[in-house]
Amino acid sequence: MTVTRPRILSGLGRPQRFAPRPIVLLALVSCLYGLAQLLLVSPRLGIGWDEAVYASQFSSHAPPAVFSAPRAQGVPLLVAPVVALTNSVLVLRLYLTVISSLALFGAFSVWLRIRPGRLVPVAALLYGSSWLSLFYGNQAMPNGYTALAAVAAVGFLLLSERSRLAPVGLAGSLAVMSLMRPSDALVAAVPLVVTALVGLRRRRIVTSAAIAAGLAVGWGQWAIEAHARFGGFVTRLKEAGEHNGTGWNVSIVEHARALDGPTLCRFGAECGAVSPVALTWWLAIPVMTALGLWAAGRRRHLFPIALAAVTGLAMALPYLFYVDYAAPRFLMPAYALLSLPIAEAVVAGTRLRRPVAAVVIAGLVAHVALQGAYAYRMAAVNHRDREAIDAAVQELRRMGVRPPCMIYGQSGVQIGYHLRCHSQGIIQRFAQRPPLRIRQALERGEQVVVVYRNLRLPPYVMTWREADLPGPWKARFPG
Repeated sequence: MTVTRPRILSGLGRPQRFAPRPIVLLALVSCLYGLAQLLLVSPRLGIGWDEAVYASQFSSHAPPAVFSAPRAQGVPLLVAPVVALTNSVLVLRLYLTVISSLALFGAFSVWLRIRPGRLVPVAALLYGSSWLSLFYGNQAMPNGYTALAAVAAVGFLLLSERSRLAPVGLAGSLAVMSLMRPSDALVAAVPLVVTALVGLRRRRIVTSAAIAAGLAVGWGQWAIEAHARFGGFVTRLKEAGEHNGTGWNVSIVEHARALDGPTLCRFGAECGAVSPVALTWWLAIPVMTALGLWAAGRRRHLFPIALAAVTGLAMALPYLFYVDYAAPRFLMPAYALLSLPIAEAVVAGTRLRRPVAAVVIAGLVAHVALQGAYAYRMAAVNHRDREAIDAAVQELRRMGVRPPCMIYGQSGVQIGYHLRCHSQGIIQRFAQRPPLRIRQALERGEQVVVVYRNLRLPPYVMTWREADLPGPWKARFPG
């Protein structure tokens, strides 16, 4: 008779260490991610320009703001269940904190079947602790969800030969990505399709069809909207390109200057000098990625990690060489995907001798501390600016601004959203002639309010009645 001993007896006489399951560690990281958003960014952060545009599309209390050609309907659909019921920004922030934490867990959990062990929780920690992920986690913005959908999409592709449901997950991930950022989804699809056709031994057609189906969701919606609102698909593509300043551009320096903020290097925003600390962090990414690929090759699981790295690099290239300005959030998909090879390097480093492992752990702690500090500072700066906008809104409401109304000027989109007014926002200057929408509002007898701070006024409002608002804000009302 053969007796099989339990595994725990094989180590009798030696203390057994308790090691939490990777899925438990990933759940813990996701919970900490949500908690960090609440503590470092605060759910009371006022609504931003882009957020107001997205939230207003399905809002029950405010008219839709102008929806420019490059935008997509992913975020409006995401926030629709909340904004259709309430205009509370606090409720919206809490809702998005939960959604983003669940999305972090869901996206990285796909990889637990590919790379079991500590790698996946460490990768989620690396990405979730970046200031971009923390700052935008509870904001109605598309880039974080695009990033996590990319992580899930690569994972589902790698599982497509082992699971019949993986192509469904792949299609769903691409659908989310294409609804959020159609152009990003198209770029990500290139290495995924190539891998499906060349790298897979079977189920190539099914996997490729899943990628196409996912792209069709977002791009199909975008194309239908292009014909309904922008005069056609080609016209909308052209307008989107003009809006984003696309063409051959090298914006690496601008992205380096924006590593520690601000959120946008455009429209006269001062990006400041390159921070040596932030630049060191940035340059460590390709180094750690290379080390992670080397470690993965030694352990004979290079292919999954290499695909994540290649897809991440592909999604970064258009923003470094095709768009003529920098917004740090554009690189979030690249950071999310590169967190996997970097985590490979981190895990491999902790297995080495104690001095090396100590250096690796110290680097991980430094990353979390540095990025957390950046997130806190960015939240504080934006909180002050948006508090001033909220104070101006309260004063305008006290002065009797009510629908039907039109808000025109700086931060006009946010102010219009709060006041339930139509809006037309400006950034650098007023139009020298009254815009068509302003003229139409005046002709309809709507209350038109011009809002501004430290900006030269156009001649046609110089005779309008001026009113001081809290802080630097002023308003003009037609006589």
